[in-house]
Amino acid sequence: MNTWLPRLLAALAFMAGLVAHQVTAAPRAVEAFDKLTWAALQSGLRQPAVVVFSTTDCAHCPAVVDALVKDIRQRKLKATLMTVVMDASPGEDDAALLKHPHYGRADRVFAFAGQAPALRYTVEPRWRGVTPYVVFLSPGQAPRAVAGLPSRLDIDAWAQR
Repeated sequence: MNTWLPRLLAALAFMAGLVAHQVTAAPRAVEAFDKLTWAALQSGLRQPAVVVFSTTDCAHCPAVVDALVKDIRQRKLKATLMTVVMDASPGEDDAALLKHPHYGRADRVFAFAGQAPALRYTVEPRWRGVTPYVVFLSPGQAPRAVAGLPSRLDIDAWAQR
């Protein structure tokens, strides 16, 4: 009796499970987040998106990204997850950012390209740079921002839009 066939089928089933559970494709490049990016992201929105503003030394940001990935997966949402690194510039160390476990789970990774206070102001004039800063976007809706880990109610409101 052939013993390789059951092993092959088990391996294929395992790999199919990995593909089915992947929420996002790893980003391939670090994009510039400049003074025009925020308006362009909102105007070009075709599906819900969540943007996590982070810094490389943020202790709480990885948990926020993990929680959002988990919620998007569980709810089977067609949503884009983006991270914006505020203390790195595009081209500075893109390879490290793309390999980083919490940035690598996003669909898109951006890095600030310009003065951080001015760029934060384009997102929310009252925001003073506290991270993680999470902004929920939905086509045709005003953005909703949360400092820190979003509550279940925040995620529910976004998912139901």
